[in-house]
Amino acid sequence: MNGGPGGAPSLTDMAAIERELDMIALAIGDTRVALQAGGVIDLAGLDDRVASICAGLEAQPHETARVLMPKLTLLVQDLTMLSTACAQVQADTELALRKVSGSRASQAYGRPPLPPISGPVRD
Repeated sequence: MNGGPGGAPSLTDMAAIERELDMIALAIGDTRVALQAGGVIDLAGLDDRVASICAGLEAQPHETARVLMPKLTLLVQDLTMLSTACAQVQADTELALRKVSGSRASQAYGRPPLPPISGPVRD
């Protein structure tokens, strides 16, 4: 099998390109669900797969490739939403780490409150 960019399979016919677009859309949806559930996500190879789709579409006649424009537009929207979700998780994680870090530092280096002084009270 011929390889496309980065070792991704070459997509030479519209049916294969459309199947790959659908598979990527499903993978992005699954990734967003995993991210929202606090899971670890792996986007390795996604850029190669998208590049392979683009290369396959460039090899098609303009009128033929244009048919997939709505799916490509949805892919861009899905990737934008995934990027936004990743950025939010990163920001939330950084905030949580700062809180934990600050709390632990206070516990480790903070002085305990002074005990009350016992004895007679002066007026």
